[in-house]
Amino acid sequence: MLDIDPSNSDSNSNEQKPTVSSRTTILLHQKHPAILALSEADHRLACLIRLVGELTLTPSASPFESLAMSIISQQLSTKAAGTIKARVKEIVPEFTPELVLAADENAIRQCGVSFPKIRYIRDLSMKVIAGDLRLDALHELDNEELLKQLTSVKGIGTWTAEMFMMFALCRQDIMSVGDAGLQRAARWLHQLEERKDGNYLGQIAPAWSPYRTFASLYLWRAVDMGFVDSGLSVEACLDSSVIVDET
Repeated sequence: MLDIDPSNSDSNSNEQKPTVSSRTTILLHQKHPAILALSEADHRLACLIRLVGELTLTPSASPFESLAMSIISQQLSTKAAGTIKARVKEIVPEFTPELVLAADENAIRQCGVSFPKIRYIRDLSMKVIAGDLRLDALHELDNEELLKQLTSVKGIGTWTAEMFMMFALCRQDIMSVGDAGLQRAARWLHQLEERKDGNYLGQIAPAWSPYRTFASLYLWRAVDMGFVDSGLSVEACLDSSVIVDET
């Protein structure tokens, strides 16, 4: 899970600019207003929500560090990325743009970070310092403008930017149409016929706005928990779960 086309047909052109998330963890449960709205809009998603149960989402305390670490983690396993990031934090304990630029590149390379990724992190640092990417004023940008600014940084593609917007900023209406796991889960959820373009989200995600981020969390969990590969529909998975719980 850990690289929306803003012109995609399921984007919300009337979206209001979001406010900055606090550090308060968002607890998603069946009585949460967003979950109630999603359940009403899509009965199959409602079944999945019942299957998965409660989920949490906590915004990042340091957007800059989150972005830099996302670059470091690209194309690495979770375990390898964790090891490398821990080493980098020993070299740069206080992870700020200024200190990243001041750090010895060879020392960071010895942590396991490739030279291209080091260049990407330095580019990110310089853009933040220059004000080209204003991480201190994210609330002033709508999703489309923020996506544009993030992807102007070397090494940050659309997928990485979307994951940052979802998990670090907790923006509630992001839909990553380029995420293969989400597309596969969407096809399973609604038992859709195969499409040449592979865009199953385009058929069903518009109904989830303005809470597409939250819907995505449940789709990813459907993959992680094995429902997508179970050979059963979401309704059958729910029935099986109820039977197990009652025995």
